[in-house]
Amino acid sequence: MTDYDVIVLGAGGAGYTAAFETSRAGMKVLMLDPKFVLGGNCLYEGCIPSKTYWLGASLARREEKLPFVQTKVSFEKLVDWKDSVQEQRFVQHSQEVKEHENVTFMGEAGTLLDQNHVKVKDRVFSTKYVVVATGAEPLVPDGFQDGITTHDLLMPKTKVRSLPESLAIVGGGYIGLEMSSIFSKLGSKVTLYASHLLNVSVEVQDLLEKRLKENGVEIVKERAKQVKKADGVKYVITEKGERKYEEVLVATGRRPNVKGINLPLGKRGEIEVTHGMRSKVDNIFAPGDINGKFMLFHVAVLEGWVASQNIIEGGREVVEMDYHAVPFAVYSDPQVAWSGMWKEDAVKAGYEVEVRRFDLSKDARAQIEGDAEGWIDVVVEKGSQRILGAQVVGKDADLLIGELSLAIGLRMTTYEMGRFSQPHPTQLENITSLMRKAMSR
Repeated sequence: MTDYDVIVLGAGGAGYTAAFETSRAGMKVLMLDPKFVLGGNCLYEGCIPSKTYWLGASLARREEKLPFVQTKVSFEKLVDWKDSVQEQRFVQHSQEVKEHENVTFMGEAGTLLDQNHVKVKDRVFSTKYVVVATGAEPLVPDGFQDGITTHDLLMPKTKVRSLPESLAIVGGGYIGLEMSSIFSKLGSKVTLYASHLLNVSVEVQDLLEKRLKENGVEIVKERAKQVKKADGVKYVITEKGERKYEEVLVATGRRPNVKGINLPLGKRGEIEVTHGMRSKVDNIFAPGDINGKFMLFHVAVLEGWVASQNIIEGGREVVEMDYHAVPFAVYSDPQVAWSGMWKEDAVKAGYEVEVRRFDLSKDARAQIEGDAEGWIDVVVEKGSQRILGAQVVGKDADLLIGELSLAIGLRMTTYEMGRFSQPHPTQLENITSLMRKAMSR
């Protein structure tokens, strides 16, 4: 007889979703996480604290667009607010654990000994299924250890409680881009070391670069070779020399956290899985960042749910992930969000397409809020009028992409979307308008 039906390693979005769902099905579950809080990196040092800072930054310069508003943002109080939001959600999640009586939660790390045994300190527990959901951690290249990561910057009760006068950021991905936008608006002198910004269209990259420069960010397109600390300051070293800063944020990516996981790994250090989240070992499932597919919280939650359904069905893969409509949202200035195929992707895949664009400068709600910049693009297959992809640049892009992603995921046509009415005045109306224009061609 085994100790547990399921042992879950990690209590992030993938882990606790799998634990709660299998618990509801009557399975006995042990969930392990050394932080002893739910939410994973998203809550501890990622999405939640960074978007709290983003809120503060978005308020910092509102008077530039709304002349009747005057704002002053205290970074120190913003950090306190971030801590309070994190603590509020930790308490909320603790209550969720209590609502699942079949789940035992321990604040310890687990070591996977084999497919049926997990070691916790000096004890070994047996199990029928294992869910490896240990997430990912900041990737810090050799020579960059003197910089800080998002862990140091965003963790609860962070030591970074005053605004750095000068801040260098190494890396032009979504973390580097978001932090550059945020800290420049809050008042830091920001230097971004990046050869390019995001893996998006040249048009979007050019707009983001232009806006960063308008916000006072200096973009250095030299390759950073090292970060070193000396005499109380930090230096970024490139092939052309070195420059000093009060602080340096290393945002060079993330890698799967496979400590204590004795499983075969892929080329990028990830646990390879099927679309049903099964690893190469039949009774071991690996949802979330650990599989390296999409390091996004909302994807991890869905992958955790998929894994749980297949475990409940006796390990049979009756449910699979569908990745063709994953929504991405970057909290830059302006926001950028997308789902499905870009035009170039669709053409390369053999589709004949048309792209419909709505310019948000013409939108009533955007004009009211003084943020009438950006656009909505919809990629439509000619003939069938099926919606293949969408991109949004501008305010509330993160919300708008949700509806578009749903349409893409359900393989909807412009006619089906065009039959909806939307609340006025919102940017949602423009989605319907785009669908009707495409429908009429």
